[in-house]
Amino acid sequence: MPDLHALPHLSLHADGVLWVGLALVLATLMGESVLRLLRWPRLIGFMVAGLLIALGGGGIEALALQPGARAVVDAALAMLLFEIGHRVNLRWLRANPWLLFMGLGEWGLSLLVGWAALAAFGLGGMPGLAVAAALACTSPAVALRLSGEFNARGQVTERMLLLAALGTALSILSVGLLTGWIGAQTALHWWNAALRQVYAIGGAVLAAAVLAWSVNWVERHFDFADEGAALLLVGLILLVLSLTRALHWSSLLTPLLGGMMLRYYSQRPRVWPRHFGTAGGVLVVLLFLILGLSLDAHMLVEGLSAGCALALLRVLAKLAAPLALGRPSGLSWRQSLTLGLALSPAAAVSFVLLLDLGASHLVLPPALLDAGFAAVTVLLLAGTLAARWALGRAGDIKDRSAGR
Repeated sequence: MPDLHALPHLSLHADGVLWVGLALVLATLMGESVLRLLRWPRLIGFMVAGLLIALGGGGIEALALQPGARAVVDAALAMLLFEIGHRVNLRWLRANPWLLFMGLGEWGLSLLVGWAALAAFGLGGMPGLAVAAALACTSPAVALRLSGEFNARGQVTERMLLLAALGTALSILSVGLLTGWIGAQTALHWWNAALRQVYAIGGAVLAAAVLAWSVNWVERHFDFADEGAALLLVGLILLVLSLTRALHWSSLLTPLLGGMMLRYYSQRPRVWPRHFGTAGGVLVVLLFLILGLSLDAHMLVEGLSAGCALALLRVLAKLAAPLALGRPSGLSWRQSLTLGLALSPAAAVSFVLLLDLGASHLVLPPALLDAGFAAVTVLLLAGTLAARWALGRAGDIKDRSAGR
């Protein structure tokens, strides 16, 4: 008779793999549901799934991401930033300089009105300016998801991608410089803080050049249109990301500049699977899931008033620049209006910049970060829906529900 004691002891204790699997299943179901029933972007469902888990007691503190969760966020952002960087044709700015003026205008105006909104709540000063700078850019992740998921094509979509990339670069640089400046005010030797920022930015430029050269060299031997070969591209991006993290270079600026350099020196756009295949797609799902998990109800309630004011003024600023400069750049009034709305979303880059500000040596009022995270939440949910509607009204999304 067999000895039943020889069988392994069964444990019904749920491990981390089970919870990750359940979260992915819920996020996928929510994403498909909002897309099929409402024609909303899947990322809304991904984030709502994370929010539901967080409300059920399974959330994580926004300012205390575990190393594993932060690694997922950084990896997903690195791929998205490289992807949108490669979509940017810098020679277009030379041919149409009004686009550059529009990009600088909408970002700068968003910065100023955001700073003014925070100052009205007693949260101004240099720390408030840094938070406003983090929120001034349009989300490259949302722009790419809208473009790919709804097959959006047209002048408004292309300009949305370009301005999102330019604004992201400006936000990353400005937050780094402001962090160094604020730190220099309290340091005995101000040049030490300045030197750290020069080191971080200079290293990012060097790493970006290495990444662009590596991708260009590998492409001669592999076809990135194949999903298996696209994994090699993911590996290259993650290797460079690991290098920048180890050397304390800017891990956000590196992939964005790398993609821009690759496109600038080789005008032929590459064809590869969206988000570089299945592995990248899973990371993007996890990215928005983690954003939802990080929404702390107490933080959102405390910062809701300032966050909503900041979000509203930012949306108006995004509208003002395209309406003022859209006609000289070659857009109609309708396209200018829809472009301004398409620039509304803020998401993962702003979230990470706020995380880094909160984890820095700077002493920031808790209410300031509460307002920042509340604004990110509003601009991710409402801003993404506004951008989806705007692309439909612009005619860049070809379906019957485009104007919904």
